[in-house]
Formats: sequence, C-alpha cells, structure tokens
Amino acid sequence: MKAQPKASHFIDGEYVEDTDGTVIESLYPATGEVIARLHAATPAIVEKAIAAAKRAQPEWAAMSPTARGRILKRAAEIMRARNRELSELETLDTGKPIQETIVADPTSGADSFEFSAA
Repeated sequence: MKAQPKASHFIDGEYVEDTDGTVIESLYPATGEVIARLHAATPAIVEKAIAAAKRAQPEWAAMSPTARGRILKRAAEIMRARNRELSELETLDTGKPIQETIVADPTSGADSFEFSAA
C-alpha cells in the first residue's frame, strides 16, 4: 500500500518539496508498512507558506461572507465527491476500518465546511 503525495507541502497552489527537512515515514498502523516518506517543514518552507498566506489574505478579507461561503460549500462538495479516496487515505493513516472512515471522517469534515459556510 502506498499513499505517497506528489510532495511534502502544498503552498500557494503548488506542490513543494524541501529535502533539507527531516524525513518523516508515515506508517500504516495495521502492518507497520511505510506508506509515504515526507520531509518536515524547514524554516524556509514555513516562511514561504506565511508569505503566501499574507498575499492571499487581503483578497479573502475583501470577499463578501456570501462569496466565502460559496467557496467553503464547494470545498465540502469536493470532499463528498472524493469520499472513497479520502476514506482510504484516512484508513491508511489511522488504521481505522474502511467501514468506519467511509461513513464518518471525510463526511464530518465536509459537514464542518458547510457549517462554517452558513
């Protein structure tokens, strides 16, 4: 089983890898198998993420609550559409049975986005 992402970080709409960060092995709890190898965020990566957030914040703040709500609702729709894929990742990450993650985890995340969108 593998759950290797394209890169360890996603910043400003792009996958970002920084091999200077400490290697983190993500293990499937049921077997101990390494399912992904990631790199911890270095100070440079953290600064890059903060700079991206600072650039994005004025546009977000200028949006009406209705516009922000639409974005959050769309995020919930995407999570629901990708429920199976997200549930499989959650099972790999936590070792929970798929029967549990498929009805609970991505769904509750989507519910949270919808609640915040209201």
